[in-house]
Amino acid sequence: MITSDKLPLSDSEYERIKTLAYEHTGIVFGDFKQDFVRSRITRRMRELGLKTVGEYCDYIERNREPIEVFTSQITTNHTHFFREAHHFQTLVEHVNKIGISRCTIWCAASSTGEEPYSILMALLEAFPNALDSGLKVIASDLDVEVLRKAQLGIYKEKRIESLSRQQASAFFIRGTGSNTGCVRVKKPLRDFIDYKKINLKEPFPIDQRINILFCRNVVIYFDSPTKQDLFKRFSKLQQPDDILLLGHSESMNGLSEEYVCTGNTTYVRL
Repeated sequence: MITSDKLPLSDSEYERIKTLAYEHTGIVFGDFKQDFVRSRITRRMRELGLKTVGEYCDYIERNREPIEVFTSQITTNHTHFFREAHHFQTLVEHVNKIGISRCTIWCAASSTGEEPYSILMALLEAFPNALDSGLKVIASDLDVEVLRKAQLGIYKEKRIESLSRQQASAFFIRGTGSNTGCVRVKKPLRDFIDYKKINLKEPFPIDQRINILFCRNVVIYFDSPTKQDLFKRFSKLQQPDDILLLGHSESMNGLSEEYVCTGNTTYVRL
């Protein structure tokens, strides 16, 4: 059995992996990520019965491995409910300003669903009739497996420990029997979100105005040209005073003339 510490990964093979990731997704890996990449792809290679990284790259290039499966091996889907909580206060304030009935929100890196569900929970607490208001929430990711998990809306109970008792009761049902120890997002919330598979490096299958755009903790993987292109394409979906939210370690500084930072990684379309 191949283990990550025994898997040979030459510099040329690592360059090939990096090229595949960049060409298909815009993700950039530095040399310091080599051990991380090795550990991530080892399990997948075992599943496929492949012995070398070169064989795995050949497998991908022959289009036998969907690119989102490859990408899921080499990226991290770490998230939690109400991550970077100040953004949800910004969300509510902006929706209150523009009116919820004309608001469309896009969560562009939804992962396993914690972010789009947090968006809905924050809005329902502020606007109890949000689901019947004309509000639209789009949630997307490149990885179809994490989208499937998001649509199911099932989480371990410990994932909602940071929520208030009122939030847990209002938005989740607790599992029983074989599902003890799990919770599930209530059906009205699950059904409300429009999930889409979207690769941010490719043209967006969205042709409507996006009033509030969450793109958090994803552009950290991109190089400057890819970020510039992405922000330019985001700007075409937004109009003056619409907002774009990035992750706490991300910035548009020097990368876009279409947005201005108003603090706390919040950007307003000019």
